[in-house]
Amino acid sequence: MSAPVIHGKRPVFSDSNALSALGRAIHEIRHADDLTWDDVGKVLGVSDDQASNYANEKAAMNAVAFGRGKREWNGRFTGYFDRLCVDSRPSGSRCDHSALTTILNASASLSHALEDGTITAQEVRDNRSVLESARDAIDEQLRKLKVEAA
Repeated sequence: MSAPVIHGKRPVFSDSNALSALGRAIHEIRHADDLTWDDVGKVLGVSDDQASNYANEKAAMNAVAFGRGKREWNGRFTGYFDRLCVDSRPSGSRCDHSALTTILNASASLSHALEDGTITAQEVRDNRSVLESARDAIDEQLRKLKVEAA
């Protein structure tokens, strides 16, 4: 039997939770790939001691080390962190009507751009914020499936 969903209870995006999410991922990757701290450090561009510090939540990594980890391990590295970023957002920030409007606005923008038969990179750039808002609205709808499965 699954635990009941408690509405309004969400994780807090804090320094310790962010470090924990990345540290957990590093430990799992190190174990799964049978890596040494030196191996992990080489991927992240830091010393073996610093790689261990990241994994043990003793240090925050810079954007370059984070990018190297994401490039090498992708979702295995960023998965817990990404989930924290999403799950710690205030829930119900957008009503379903607003989400639909946002998605349809993106559809209309793409439809307008396609009138000449192609959507150019510049047209995507011009509509980037509309498209990203629609992606966020769609992601909000898809997250409802995770709540149902719980």
